[in-house]
Amino acid sequence: MRIAFLTPEFITDKPQEGGLGNYLNRMSRLLVEAGHEVEMIVSSQLEPRVVMHGGVRVERVPNARSLPVRAVFRALRPLGLDIPLSFIRRARSLSRALERRHRAAPFDLVQSADYLAVGLTVQRKPGRVHVVRCSCAMDLYNAVDGKMSRFARWQERLERAAIRNGEVAYAPSRLVAEHFRRKYRMDVSVIRPPISLEVDAEEEPPAALPDRFLLHFGQLIERKGTFWLAEALAIAFEMEPDLRLVMAGTAEEGVRERIFSYLGGHRSKVLILGALRKPQLYSVLSHADAAVLPSLVDNLPNTVIESLMFGIPVIGTRGASIDELVEEGVTGELITAGDREALARAMVRVWRGESQARKGFVWQGGIADEMQPARAIENLLNLAADPNEAALR
Repeated sequence: MRIAFLTPEFITDKPQEGGLGNYLNRMSRLLVEAGHEVEMIVSSQLEPRVVMHGGVRVERVPNARSLPVRAVFRALRPLGLDIPLSFIRRARSLSRALERRHRAAPFDLVQSADYLAVGLTVQRKPGRVHVVRCSCAMDLYNAVDGKMSRFARWQERLERAAIRNGEVAYAPSRLVAEHFRRKYRMDVSVIRPPISLEVDAEEEPPAALPDRFLLHFGQLIERKGTFWLAEALAIAFEMEPDLRLVMAGTAEEGVRERIFSYLGGHRSKVLILGALRKPQLYSVLSHADAAVLPSLVDNLPNTVIESLMFGIPVIGTRGASIDELVEEGVTGELITAGDREALARAMVRVWRGESQARKGFVWQGGIADEMQPARAIENLLNLAADPNEAALR
């Protein structure tokens, strides 16, 4: 089967960022290993070119604007029309690249992301199914992050339009799928991503680490629980002075200072490493006692999946899709989002060995079985062939 993915990100362009790019790397590699022909069409800031990545053809489609186009966008900005036009322009560039490749050798399946509405202008073709993967529910995310700008509102509307443009839509989590069904009456199924580690951990971590530590990694932002984690740490350190925590991930300017502002005299007990390459990150993760990943809202995050694959317990939240992955008392601890005292107690409980969830478990059964590579691929292909075949309701 010939399969094309339309995406705003891939690891050839952003190797240290983006859950979507990491998912596509895993899925495309597994599809190639299963005998399928896979192409990635990526909206990119880099020089347009075609590269091969693990047997996958990756075409970079530029989204830079020429001087005349920039002038038009500036003229339309006061009317608020520059934002939807920028989304449509990106989507049209990707769909034109798709159709050019389709004419050369037809695709059987096209999967686009709802993120940034990259599949907004994909046309329906006989013999070709257009599937949209709901990588996020941007209205949920923006509400938590406090994003109320004109850009945020346009993004929400256009991403929903992109979902409706597909013939089939699915989300990795029940949380996001049910949100779209309930609020917008969209027919969104649930298809779990494959669990697979495409690289090995480096033998030595990239920095001197504490002898024992908990780990918070990924994006260091409001939605991922970074800041109320920092507030909870101030409480936890008073309860357990020996507790230590390491943070690793991408962060905007001022995040480090905001984190430390909550810690008072406990700043030395938190080590912030910044963004790491996957082999480095996995080395740090393998040394952690537990991962603290208290997202306020999420969509089956890679950070939780990777932690469980390494046998690392996860301290996470209920109602943010993490509870779809973590079995309380077996593979981690679950708390109510925003409860600082409960999060502090959970960290201390794990640190003292008072939790039944212990490092070194083998993640299996339940959702882990749904995410085995062969089954995850089969579910995706079945959904494309018959939306009622693989959908989890």
